[in-house]
Amino acid sequence: MGDLARKCMEYRDLAAGSPEERDFLGFIASILDIPNIWLHFSPVEVLYWRDRGSSIEVDGKRYQILAMPYSRPGTYEGRLVELDGDVEGNIALAPFPQDVNDAKYLLIKAARRGASALVLYGDPLRRIVVTDEFGFKYDAAPPPISAASAPSEIGRALGKRASLDIDVEAKTAFSYNVIAMNSFEDTPMISAHYDHWLAGAADNCGGVEAAIMAFLELVAEDYPIALGLFTAEEGVGPHVPSLYWAWGSLAYFSRWRPKLLINLDVIGRGSPKAYVMPYMEETVRGLLPVDRPHADFDSLHYETAGLPAVTISSLEDIWNVYHSPLDDDVDDAAVGFAAEIAKRLARVESKPPRIDLLQYGVRARPDPYDAWSVAYNYLVVFKDFNHSDIIYVNVFDFLRREAANYARIDLLGGPTLCVGDCDRALDVYRELASLKLT
Repeated sequence: MGDLARKCMEYRDLAAGSPEERDFLGFIASILDIPNIWLHFSPVEVLYWRDRGSSIEVDGKRYQILAMPYSRPGTYEGRLVELDGDVEGNIALAPFPQDVNDAKYLLIKAARRGASALVLYGDPLRRIVVTDEFGFKYDAAPPPISAASAPSEIGRALGKRASLDIDVEAKTAFSYNVIAMNSFEDTPMISAHYDHWLAGAADNCGGVEAAIMAFLELVAEDYPIALGLFTAEEGVGPHVPSLYWAWGSLAYFSRWRPKLLINLDVIGRGSPKAYVMPYMEETVRGLLPVDRPHADFDSLHYETAGLPAVTISSLEDIWNVYHSPLDDDVDDAAVGFAAEIAKRLARVESKPPRIDLLQYGVRARPDPYDAWSVAYNYLVVFKDFNHSDIIYVNVFDFLRREAANYARIDLLGGPTLCVGDCDRALDVYRELASLKLT
């Protein structure tokens, strides 16, 4: 493991706005403080949140647990009751869901049934943001009750009284995106997020090392290039939106857009894929296995705008240790491989997409990327309200064929197209597109 990844992993919960973050940014600055590089720290307002050491006590035995961001501090006492049981005034207890993102749906259910808090048990312990909104929007949606991840042993304490101590602190603060470049021309950008939960080896200390390695090698070759090291990919804005992730990159891309984004996230274990815009697939094919865009990364904001983006990631291969203390190691060869692929992608010339909106009954738009984003984008789809999927699709085709099979469909970060009766979701979307509200 390289020195940079090792240094990054020394910080358990390297949270946006934390004192540890400032120390790490000083280390990054020392690496990038070389001739011909312009270095800028771009401020981002965030909610700084820290778990100071939460615990649960049952039968006189105390267990260390992980509070779920962005739970409020407090001590909660009551019986541990199954989620479908008499949880009102008690602590709801449930196994941690296989899809970690479903934790918030269990939290919403527990809160609506009157539970004082929620404990999700299972090994390994996990940390994932929970909110009070079924979809993923930019409106405020802080969690209605506190939640925690506890060891499997707690699952055998069902019916017993427990004392849950959520020992956390939270405050608004400023964090920083780190931007470096060797040219003020319209350049590609290699990016990675540096904040992480727990050890964060693959997610994303390995990505930070690979991004800096690729950037410095291209600088040495005098190739025009930019580097973006983003804060708050794990969250979050001060108001705790339900679309909580990729907050730092959202703040930056609202002001400046490189001509191509090569993002590195979850690097250093497993076999990476290229999650790439469909109109770029042929330029990437042959370097890595190719897949459709995936919403979990900082490239999200480029993809929703139809802009050229590729994320290199091994997320699927580390899902069993994702956001857990077991994400504690990366392989140097895998990091170096990702850096080499990023360098090659930085030299790719991406052509603007071509899409005919008239075939969908929508007026043409002069900007080809804007037009692409109307036809292809992310939807949040619900078969029921215990789980959702975020999918990147041709929106018109998907709604025409599949909408009636779902209980709710949202545009990611945007309006809800239907709840209950989704037969008319296509008509709603076409009207929004015609009004340029998408």
